[in-house]
Parts: sequence; C-alpha cells; structure tokens
Amino acid sequence: MVSMVSGLRSSRARTKIVVAVAVAVAAAAALVEVQSSSSQAALNSNALFVSPGGSVGASGTKSSPTTLASAVDRITPGGTIYLRGGTYDLATTVKIETDNVGTSSARKELSAYPGETPVLDFSAMSESSSNRGLAVNGSYWHVCGIVVQRAGDNGIFVGGSNNIIERTVTRYNRDTGLQISRVSSSTAKSQWPSNNLVLSAESHDNADSDGEDADGFAAKLTVGPGNVFRHAVSHHNIDDGWDLYAKSATGPIEPVTIEDSLAFENGTLSDGTTKANGDRNGYKLGGSKIKVDHVIRRSIAYRNGKHGLTYNSNPGSIKVSDNLSIDNGGRNYAFDKGSHVFRGNTSCRSTSGSHDKLSGDTDDSNQFWSGSNGSRCSSSTGALSWSHDNEGVLIVAFGDTPVVTPTTTTPDPEPTTTSDPTTTTPTGTLLSDDFEDGNADGWATAGGSWAVRANGSRVLTQSTVPGTALALTGSSTWTDQDVRATAKPTLFDGSGEYVAVLARATNTSNYYALVLRDANKVEIRRVSNGKSKVLAKTSMKARTGTTYTLRLQVRGEVLRGYVDGKLLVDTTDSTHTTGKIGLGTHDATADFDNVTVTTP
Repeated sequence: MVSMVSGLRSSRARTKIVVAVAVAVAAAAALVEVQSSSSQAALNSNALFVSPGGSVGASGTKSSPTTLASAVDRITPGGTIYLRGGTYDLATTVKIETDNVGTSSARKELSAYPGETPVLDFSAMSESSSNRGLAVNGSYWHVCGIVVQRAGDNGIFVGGSNNIIERTVTRYNRDTGLQISRVSSSTAKSQWPSNNLVLSAESHDNADSDGEDADGFAAKLTVGPGNVFRHAVSHHNIDDGWDLYAKSATGPIEPVTIEDSLAFENGTLSDGTTKANGDRNGYKLGGSKIKVDHVIRRSIAYRNGKHGLTYNSNPGSIKVSDNLSIDNGGRNYAFDKGSHVFRGNTSCRSTSGSHDKLSGDTDDSNQFWSGSNGSRCSSSTGALSWSHDNEGVLIVAFGDTPVVTPTTTTPDPEPTTTSDPTTTTPTGTLLSDDFEDGNADGWATAGGSWAVRANGSRVLTQSTVPGTALALTGSSTWTDQDVRATAKPTLFDGSGEYVAVLARATNTSNYYALVLRDANKVEIRRVSNGKSKVLAKTSMKARTGTTYTLRLQVRGEVLRGYVDGKLLVDTTDSTHTTGKIGLGTHDATADFDNVTVTTP
C-alpha cells in the first residue's frame, strides 16, 4: 500500500494503512469515505436544501427542498447547497454561470448532505459536446461528495477559477469524466481556468462512441496556471487516465500538477470493452510538440493499455519525481524527447515488455526497467487495491503488502517522538506529542495558564480567561507544515472567543492560525506584527465540551483548514514562509491533545 504523502511514513501511519487495505473495496471506496467524512461536520446555517423531488418555488429549507438549478441561482457567498441522497434524473446541463461566484473568504458550496449520496443522472441526454452534466463556470465554488453520471459529454466541466472539486465520482459519461478548459471559444486567455484543485476524486468508465476522447481527468487545450490534481483515481476509461493535451491552434497551456494519484487499467472499461482509437495511457502529459513544464510526482500508473507516463510529444521540461509505474502495455515511462527531469522514479514488470525511454536529466535515484526489476519491485506484486482515508488521502496496496513510493530525492527518516517535541527531521513526521509523559517540555507559552493534566488521557490545558494565550514549539526553519491537534473548548467567555492551531509562527506576533470560533465561524487568519486579518472563513458553530480535530496545512502560498477531516476553508498568502507551530485560545479555555506535524 502506498500512502503518497511522506508525512504518513511513521509506524503509526503504517498501522493505519494496513487497516485501510483490509476494508478497501476498489472503486466504491472513495464514495463511502465521502459519506463518513461529511457526516462529522456541522451543517452550514446559511444553506439551501435540494432533493430529487424538490420544487422550483419551494423555500429550500430541509422540510421544503427546492431544485438544484433553483438553488444554484439563489445561494449566496458563504452558503451551502445540501443535496439530499437519491438519484436526480436530469435532461439539461446544471450550469453555474461565470458571474455566479463566491469569494476567497466565502465560497459557495455544493455538497452532499452528510451521510447521503446524491447521484446526478443525465441518462436522458444524447451524446453531444453541448450536453455536459455539471458545468462549474463560476469561481470560488467548492463541490463535494456528489456522483455525476451518463452525461452526453463531460460529467463535470470546470471553466471557472479558484474552485475545489472534492470527493466526486464521475462515471459512465460520454466524454471525459472531469475536464478543466475554457468556457467558450471567445474566452480570453487571461480568463482561462486557473488555480482549481481536484481533490480525492474518482473517475471511471467514461467512454465516447468513437473511443478516443473520453478520459478520466483532463486539463487540456485551454488551461491557465495553478491547476492541481491530488489524491485522485482514474481507472477503466476508454481513452487516457489523465490528458494534458495542448494543440497548435490555441498554443501552450500552463503547467498542471498531478500528485499523489493513481491511474490504472485505462483503455479498457470495467466490462472489458476496448476501442482501437483510444490512446490508453495512464498519464498523457502533452501534445502537438508544444513545450509545457508539467509536474507529476508520487503517483502510480498500473496496467494501462499503452504507456504508464508519456510525454506525448511534449519536448519541454516535465518534472517527474517519485512515481511508480508497473506492467503498462507500452512503456512504463515514455519520454522520447525533451529536457525532462527524473528523480526517485520506479519501473517494474512481472513479465517482459518494452524498455523505458528517457530524455533529459536522470540520475541513480531512479530505478527504470531495462530488462530486469530492481530491488524496489519486490513489494509491488499482487492484486491492486485502493481507498481514501477519512481525510481523503489516497492509500494503495499490492496484495497485502504496504508499499511506500520511493522518495530518494527527499530522505524520509522515521519520526522522532520524545519528551522534547522541538526535535527536527528533514521530512516526514516533524513532531508528535500526546503529553502522556506528563510534561510540556519544549513548548514556550505566552499568556494564559498552561499545564498538562489528566483527563482520561493527559492533555495540555489552557485554563484562564480573558485574553490571548499561545503555546509554541518546533523549529523556526520549518517551511511547509501540516499541523493537526484535537481541541476541546471548555469555556467561551468574551468577545471574539476562539480556539486555534498555528503554523509558521516566527513569534507570538507573526503566524497563521486556523481559528474555531464560538460566533459560528471557522477562519484562517494571518497575524502580522500583532495585527490579525481574516483570510478565509465559513460558518461552523463551536460548542464547549466537544472535541474537534483541527488541521492547518500550509504548502507554499496555499493555506487549507480542516475540521474533523473536512476541508472547510482555504486561501493563499505569502507573508509568512517559515516558523514554528502552536496552539492558542482567546477569551476561552480548552484542552489540546495529539499534536502532530508532518510535511504535506
């Protein structure tokens, strides 16, 4: 099994991974995890409810649900459209228009109702390029937990920017399952879709009638900067798993990043159907001899009909790192021309096959296939299984053997867990403290009253109000951080009260914070020279006596905040680049526990 985040390579993570293998049920696993994750989050008070039997004129309350099209037109920034479970029989595109937008601090959300599975079924459509299923042409939307199937073209089309498409399933559509491209031929290049994140999604069994266009995922033809696919799975599509095609008529697209993802058995549908016209690659990374410097890392290509990873005539400098490619029908790696950069990649075969073809910068961190397997391949045998964990992380196994994607370019030592949590390791787990040693050595506090006390297990308690109380630990040189902790508010008493986790804290006056407020808000804040600014927010009520899992991920300029495993707020900011992590309260008391810091 491969958890394609270096931070999960601890002994604790390996235990978690093995359990996930035991319960993985191939393609159904992703949707099951959507339900379990969504059910833990409090409902947005600014919401409209939709059901298969809803009516246009209904108020949109839980007891009087409206239609999806009506809710899309009516929802306001910061609001959520909750789709009740069941099948929605639809004959026309559900379109989010270009002027239907949220903001960076108040997205519009289209989400499955917790614990339920809404299926948007477009079987009534004929196959046609104008018959998409869900068209997200607006910006700052978050689509989460829905199934889109049998559209006459793309299942989900993304023409807007700064959107998150999370834990969706696109299947049986008659073109690419999920595609990012410009809205129309008149869309200016400056308005090409940019900064979209496709997260923990699955796309399978998409097939057009001629068999050469329907991929699992695509960001192609007309794509702006900053688009990312992460923890996504593409399988059994008639053409390619991923398609990043560029054409001469429109010129280069901007670089796309694919990471921590899986492409398997593309080119053949689940029922065994194949088409001679299909390209059948796992990851097709170019087209038309146009240079684009894409990034693909920590991803797996397994038994795709043609190549596992291919440059597809892209002579640029694709960054190809820490990938695993196994038993693909053509080459595992097919890069005939270009100045591509290869680091930490592995290629394996169970029988004979074509040698890998490489052009560019390679070194001995790679293990390519030239007629025999290297030592890394011994753990990559047996049947493939996969799942998403509760936080959407992709987990893969071959047989019963957990397999970690090699990362020779970035050494990943075992985590250090000691009574001094300031110990630094280059990558992987940077810090882990559950306070069971009975002390808070290594934590520096400012304000409040901090102490370790027994409360079932031992916790770090902040026990006085009013004012701001902070506890910091770690290294001032840490850059990218994934900070997690449980927090149980025990008292809110004052104005603007909150509990928080901190990242990139250079001192008590400069840091980022994920803030859970009593005032029905969860926020990402930037504190700079003691002045606080809300960068992103959404509605969520914090209650005393309830334990929440808070997670603040900072990766480059991207900041994401999760509560109980669900991504609720995200934004970008470049003010703070390095620093420690921390815990905090304002006009509140709380118990904190199970602090971990990994590199995302």
